[in-house]
Amino acid sequence: MTAVSRSVQRTHFDTVGRYTPCEIVGLFLAFSTAGWLWEVGLHLLLDGELVNRGTMLGPWLPIYGVGGLLSVLLLERIAAKPMLVFALGALLSTSIEFAAGKYLLAVYGLRWWDYSRYPLNIDGLISLPTALVFGLGCCAAVYLVAPLLLEGFRRMPREVFGLLCTFLVALFVLDFCASTLHPNTGQGVAIRAPEQDGLQVIEPARIDMLLYHLTK
Repeated sequence: MTAVSRSVQRTHFDTVGRYTPCEIVGLFLAFSTAGWLWEVGLHLLLDGELVNRGTMLGPWLPIYGVGGLLSVLLLERIAAKPMLVFALGALLSTSIEFAAGKYLLAVYGLRWWDYSRYPLNIDGLISLPTALVFGLGCCAAVYLVAPLLLEGFRRMPREVFGLLCTFLVALFVLDFCASTLHPNTGQGVAIRAPEQDGLQVIEPARIDMLLYHLTK
């Protein structure tokens, strides 16, 4: 294990369970914004379109905020076991994503993501490749991002940090309430995809194409 990882782990062990409410809020909002930047950047890279990803109007995706925050709060206690952090992080993130996807389908009848083309997907809402990516993301949150964020938070004057958190929470709550009634469903954001039936090892259309070429 490198000296860097040992230093990061020591930082975590020194701060486990010692977060203030503002620090928890700051972590949630930071991870929500990081998730939004990731989704927007990925969509721009793959599809060449700059769109506001997610159900909300502001630059945040709460599913990433919840996943990142829970990863830090729950998994930093086992930071000495990075493979376990990776595995549990992937499981935690995938569970959150599946629950959120089912909720959005039930309430709005829309999908904000669709993994039906990915191998080993379930209902097009979760898949093995994305679970592995989220596992890596949880490791980054626990070992790198959270310590850096907390260091920055604790360098700010407490009154300034408190006012900033209050202001951002007020914006987030207003956006969340408005988006619950009128979610962001613009072009390239939400789709009305056909329902999937359980676990799919590979997309059915690809099987049909493979059989077609084999029988030619």
